[in-house]
Amino acid sequence: MLDFVAKFTDKKIKIVKIGTKFFLENKQLAKHKLDAKEKIFGLYLGEQKDTFVPSFGLLNWLAEHSEEKVFVKDIGEIDFLYGKNLRARHVARVEGSTKIGFLKLIQNEHDENLGYGKIVGEFGKTNQVVKHRMDRGHFLAREKVNKVDKKA
Repeated sequence: MLDFVAKFTDKKIKIVKIGTKFFLENKQLAKHKLDAKEKIFGLYLGEQKDTFVPSFGLLNWLAEHSEEKVFVKDIGEIDFLYGKNLRARHVARVEGSTKIGFLKLIQNEHDENLGYGKIVGEFGKTNQVVKHRMDRGHFLAREKVNKVDKKA
């Protein structure tokens, strides 16, 4: 988890690990030494599966503390939220490194986090520049499926 955070910022984040899940440290709960269930422990940051899967809470925290961002135009925002890779025409501007292989936070023009991706091409020189990794559209689709399953 800390390796993932270090790809975006050198700012330290205090975490608590419960099983395979990570939470933002909450001193108030720790003070009371509650036999806390995960749901009330603190902000959920993600889970270690085969690889680390960040939460959108963590991506929002990173967006506030990182310069590793790609800002996308309207069409880029829509395409990214539909799980598509970003092309040069989608990109409004880039902050931080532009090296191939680096992870970048994907932001809309209002600096709202949409998810993250990996640089796969040179900005301005190649068509496909960022490979989609995770977006809020996936989260919304999953929630919609869960609601439909509960009604059935």
